[in-house]
Amino acid sequence: AMGRAMVVARAAAVAAGAARSHRWSARQQEGANNNPSNDAEPTLTQAQLLQRQRTRERLAAATQREPKLFEPAVPYGQWDANWDGLQRLQRQNTHREAMRNKPHRPPTRHVILIRHGQYDETHKEDRLRRLTPLGEEQARRTGERLRDMLRSSKNVRLRCSTMTRAQETCDIILPYLPARTVVEPADPNLAEGRPAHAIPGRPFDEALVAKDGARIEAAFKSLFYRATDPLPYDDDQHVDHEWHVVVCHGNVIRYMAMRALQLPPEAWLRLCTFNCSLTYFIVRPSGSVSLRTLGDIGHLQTNLVTFSNHHAFEW
Repeated sequence: AMGRAMVVARAAAVAAGAARSHRWSARQQEGANNNPSNDAEPTLTQAQLLQRQRTRERLAAATQREPKLFEPAVPYGQWDANWDGLQRLQRQNTHREAMRNKPHRPPTRHVILIRHGQYDETHKEDRLRRLTPLGEEQARRTGERLRDMLRSSKNVRLRCSTMTRAQETCDIILPYLPARTVVEPADPNLAEGRPAHAIPGRPFDEALVAKDGARIEAAFKSLFYRATDPLPYDDDQHVDHEWHVVVCHGNVIRYMAMRALQLPPEAWLRLCTFNCSLTYFIVRPSGSVSLRTLGDIGHLQTNLVTFSNHHAFEW
């Protein structure tokens, strides 16, 4: 009798548990039916389904398509001696000068690329993306650095991008440069952009890279070339050096660094240029190119070092 009672009690407990589970499932289903934010996918029309399929196909095609890469004149690892197309003219002029009684060489070109100071990135419009107080101080320190570098230089030229942050940086730097500095018109080709695809990384939009790349390449060619003619005498002294100070943008500088060294431009994103850093090249009359500094911030104390909105180095 006792055994039968235990069996009956156990059966009653199981039945009660099943009833509770049923009631809980019913409440869950009722809540799901009454909740307009449930995860059930809404019914799509045939046109919407077709549009979704086409979007997926375009994304898949863009991911699988091989990006168009820069094609060097000679294989990487070798040096194209005629990289600026001026090798023949340089040889002709060298021979001409050698025939004179007092021959002198064309000048060495010094190209200093400066990234603008930190700026306000909360706005979309360029005119509102102005330097922050920190960015202004970075520009002043950069001006002081250039004043020391160019103190005795007689042939200095300054140009900048047309973007607000670059022009403001340029305006702060200018008073520190030699009095005879030639200020060139702002160059739209120096504006920020996507100069090339970035490897490693997902390909950028091909049309954007083609547009920005052609523009920034034109800026590169306007700055990087060997001098082929001697400069005029200054106070009866031969001028052996000319300086080009250029205020522009991080992507532009990184691309130009790779191009000047005849390295794959697609590696540009592997480099880092802090705000108001100096990337300094020399181009000899022979056509040789040397990178003296890359992203140099020796003139900035640690509390003034930024990469956009990142401060100092631990980011």
